[in-house]
Amino acid sequence: MLERVKIKFSPVCLFVLLFAAGFAEAQENKAIPVKIMRPVVAPVYEELPLTGSVTTRRLSRLSPEVAGLVARLYVDEGDEVKQGDALLELDRDIADIDRDSVAAQVAEAQARLKEALRQKNEAAQLVEKKHIPPTRYEAALATVAMDSAALERLKKELERQEEIVRRHTISAPFDGVITQKMVEQGEWVRIDTPLLELTEIGWLRVNVPVPQFYFDDVQLGTPVRLTFDAYPDRDFLASVTMKVPMSSEAARTFPIRIDLENRDRLIAPGMSVRVVFQLSDAGAEESLLLSQDAVVRRPDGSESIWVIQPDGEGMKARQVAVRTGRTYRENIEITAGDVHASDRVVVRGNEILRPGQLVEIKEELQLNL
Repeated sequence: MLERVKIKFSPVCLFVLLFAAGFAEAQENKAIPVKIMRPVVAPVYEELPLTGSVTTRRLSRLSPEVAGLVARLYVDEGDEVKQGDALLELDRDIADIDRDSVAAQVAEAQARLKEALRQKNEAAQLVEKKHIPPTRYEAALATVAMDSAALERLKKELERQEEIVRRHTISAPFDGVITQKMVEQGEWVRIDTPLLELTEIGWLRVNVPVPQFYFDDVQLGTPVRLTFDAYPDRDFLASVTMKVPMSSEAARTFPIRIDLENRDRLIAPGMSVRVVFQLSDAGAEESLLLSQDAVVRRPDGSESIWVIQPDGEGMKARQVAVRTGRTYRENIEITAGDVHASDRVVVRGNEILRPGQLVEIKEELQLNL
């Protein structure tokens, strides 16, 4: 026969039990701090990681258009210049004298033409009064025509002399940096002598050899993400600007070129770069994307997320079963589940949530695409 056992609790035990129950109840009513994120509807790309190298889009070795003595040198290696800036000037004293001489001849021809026009008008009046024969008027017309032609010839010669003077100054054909100086002041240079090397740095070009298997997938405008060893935590975004249909027979690769703005001068020609091409089908539909941190996976293979909804007592967590698909970077595709782009989904602090749990939103993060 079973006997009833009576358990007696000491006052201390009762206090501990009551305190524990009160603490548990207080924890249930305490809001848990969380970070949230809203889903984004966007395409899911296939990523193709490759390695490339940085070169310059334009590099010019500047030579003079006339021979002469270097009179002034305005730049040195490393100097940044703007298009049209004067870089070097050859001695142009003789060219100035020749130009001024032709300018004086133009002034003389203008005076001669003015006088010929006066005589033509005078001859016209005299012919009308029959004081001179018509042949005198015709001769005046011929003089005006010859003086006009002489003036036009001298004007063209003046333009030529002014152009020669202009060619004694070498100017920057585009914005860039002087990367090499091959001449010094006082040297005599010929027309075919390279004097300065100008390299464009405001825009750079990334050359990437793409395997022939992906040649058709990479198109003009394909988005790319660039990472440099000098800036491992920073991504540079650009797109394909040139696709060269000429394969390297040894490697079976095709050159793809990406123009990259370098406004802050962070990148230099010669750097290596990791290039990630974001490939997608032209007719592919957009998907609902979330951070992979938002998905809670159970041992039985089920997946769920926690959605925050307002309640009379505050913000509460609601568990939503989902199915996931492809991953893209640190994001994942949501293929099924009661989830919408306007929902607030927990991405930090979701491991300890329970249905109906009060939460406090500490920060709203943005999806990194």
